[in-house]
Amino acid sequence: MTGSLSESLLATMEKRRGAVAPWLGDLQGQAQEFFKREGLPNRRVEAWRYSDLAKALRDDPLPDATPVFAPELQQAAVAAFVNGVLDDKSSYARIGAVNLRTALGEKDSPLAGVIGKVYPQADHPIVNLNTALLEEGLALRVPAGEKVSLPLHLRFLWTSAGSDRHLRLLIQLEEGAELTVYETHDGAPLFSTVVTEFTLGKGSKLTHIRQESFLAGARQAAVTLGEIAEEATYRAFYFSQGGQFARHEALLKLAGETAHAELDGAVMVADQRHCDNTTVIEHAAPNATSNQVFRSVLAGSARGVYQGCIKVGQVAQKTDARQLSRALLLSHKAEIVTKPELEIFADDVKCSHGATAGELDANALFFLRARGIPEAEARAMLIEAFFGEALDKIESDVLREAVAKSVNAWLTTHAGEAAHVE
Repeated sequence: MTGSLSESLLATMEKRRGAVAPWLGDLQGQAQEFFKREGLPNRRVEAWRYSDLAKALRDDPLPDATPVFAPELQQAAVAAFVNGVLDDKSSYARIGAVNLRTALGEKDSPLAGVIGKVYPQADHPIVNLNTALLEEGLALRVPAGEKVSLPLHLRFLWTSAGSDRHLRLLIQLEEGAELTVYETHDGAPLFSTVVTEFTLGKGSKLTHIRQESFLAGARQAAVTLGEIAEEATYRAFYFSQGGQFARHEALLKLAGETAHAELDGAVMVADQRHCDNTTVIEHAAPNATSNQVFRSVLAGSARGVYQGCIKVGQVAQKTDARQLSRALLLSHKAEIVTKPELEIFADDVKCSHGATAGELDANALFFLRARGIPEAEARAMLIEAFFGEALDKIESDVLREAVAKSVNAWLTTHAGEAAHVE
C-alpha cells in the first residue's frame, strides 16, 4: 500500500502545483522532488525511529468512539477548518486574518515573503510533503505595537473518515505586538499535515495553546516553525491524547539576544494510541533562554515519544536552556521513549536535561485509600496533581479551563484502569 500511496500523493502534488498561487510552483516543485527521492518517513530515518508514519498509513484505522469536541470560545476570533476546508463565514477577519489564498495572491505581499522562509528545513519530510500538497490555510500579520485583545481560535474539526488535507498557517508579529492562539484538533483525519510558520519581531509575544483531542484512528503529522527575535517571547502549552499516529514537532530558532521560549506539554495517552512530541530549539544569539517541561501519563498499550534537542551555536554565549521529561505509566504494557539531546558549541552556558519514568506513588495512593477515597478517584487526584503545575502555566483562565475539561474527561475514562498493580 505504501507504494500505491506514494504514487497517489505524487499524482496529487502534480495537480496542485501552483493552485494556491501560481508563483509557488517552483517551491512546490522542489518539495515534490524531495518526496519523490525520499518518500514517507519510516524507522530507517533516525528522527523517525520511534514513529513510523509509513507503517501507520499502511495499517487499518483503529475503531473510534463517539467524538468529543473542544468547546468554541465565546470571546474569540474563530477560524474553523471543517475536514480541512476553511469556513469563510467564521470570524477570523475580526483581527485581520485572511484566507491563505488571499495572503499569497501577490508575490510581493508581506506574508508571501514568509512561506517557506521561517527557519527553513530543506530536508524535512513533512514540511516538504505539506508544501507540495498545499491547498488551504490562514495568514495573520499583527502590526507593530498592537496587542490583539481576542484570542485566535484555530479550530480543526475532522468529521469525515475520508479527510486527507494539508494546511499551512502563517503568523507574523511585528515589533512589540502580542497575540494568543488557541489551536484545537478534534475527530479523526485519515491523514493530515499542518505546518505553522511564525515570526516574532523585537519585543513581541506569542502565546500558543495547542490541544489535540483526536479519536483513536486519527493520523496527523504537524510541524510548528518559529523564529524569535531580540527580546521576544514564545510561550506554548501542548496538550495531546494521541491517535493512531499523532506527531507534533516544534522547531524554533532563538535568533535575537534575550529571546525566550517556554514550552510545557501534557500528554495523556491510552489504549493503542501513539503520541510523539519532538522539539528542536536552536540558540543562535547570546543571552537567550529556553525551558521545556513535558509530562506524560500513559495507560493501556499506549506509546509516547519525547525527543528534545537543544542546539547552542558558537556565538550564543550566556545561553540558559533546560529540558525535562516526566512520565507516569499506568500499565505495564504502556511505553515511553525519551531522547534528550544537547549540542553545545559555546563555552559559557547553562544547559541541562533530565528524564524520569515511573508508577503512581504507592504510599500516596495508600494514604488516600485509607481515608475512604475510592481507588479510581485516588488515582485521578494524583494524576491531576502531576499535571497541576503545567496547567498553571496557562495564563488565561478561559483557556486553562478548556484544557482542564479535557484532562478531567480523560481521567474519568482511564484513571481507574487496573494497571500498575498488575
